[in-house]
Amino acid sequence: MKLPFRFASTLTAAAMCAGTALAQTAAPAAAPAAPSAPAAAAPAKPTINAKAMERLKAMGAHLRMLKAFSVTADTTSDLVLDSGQKIETTQVVEMSARMPNMLTVSVQAPLRSRKIYYDGKEVTIYGEKLGYYGTFKAPDTIAATLEAAAKKHGIEVPLADLFYFGTEKSNLAAVTEALYTGPQRVGGVLCDNFAFRQPDVDWQVCIERGKNPLPRKMIVTTTDVAERPQQRSVLTWKPGVAPAPAAFTFKAPKDAKKIAVKEMAS
Repeated sequence: MKLPFRFASTLTAAAMCAGTALAQTAAPAAAPAAPSAPAAAAPAKPTINAKAMERLKAMGAHLRMLKAFSVTADTTSDLVLDSGQKIETTQVVEMSARMPNMLTVSVQAPLRSRKIYYDGKEVTIYGEKLGYYGTFKAPDTIAATLEAAAKKHGIEVPLADLFYFGTEKSNLAAVTEALYTGPQRVGGVLCDNFAFRQPDVDWQVCIERGKNPLPRKMIVTTTDVAERPQQRSVLTWKPGVAPAPAAFTFKAPKDAKKIAVKEMAS
């Protein structure tokens, strides 16, 4: 209960006078010991939810069973300016694949477009609006080709992780935390959402329930920079559907110009 100001002042003055008189005849009493500070709570131990890991493995196994598919991803990405402000950008990725060695990828953004063709022998990258294309020899599988494109030529293909889930390249041993966060609907499809952590990155994946455990939404957050930029992709699937094999071989338009695709310095 809060004391009235005047009453509180009177009590304080009386205590001061009594303290002065006592000090003249006796040594002051020792001040009471300050209460000890509460011990700091131990940091929560990272959780590896068994259900989350099982569903992730089941998703990877299902992806590896698909012989053909087409998928469209509506993607938003954070672009970090020099000032630190984040600007959201958008693009649409359309991918079709025939296992083990045919892939097409189309990336469409308001100011640029890019198409990638892989026919089992070589990769062609075509800048549709610029009118330039380049080719390089490729390994004999999609996964090996995507890895070679990144390591040798610095070309990161969108949605490449779809070909690494369910293989040793997924590196599940790097996961330090795995959580089940509950159900979600993505494009009308009932899914379960799982959150994972590993060094320098947090990521989430919404996995469709039922007999087709496909990833319907993926969110990746880069955690080793202060701005923590994020990329979000919402996926629409056509499992078992892909163009005819001829569609995976690039046919250069008459006005397109070929340029060299250089390898990165080792």
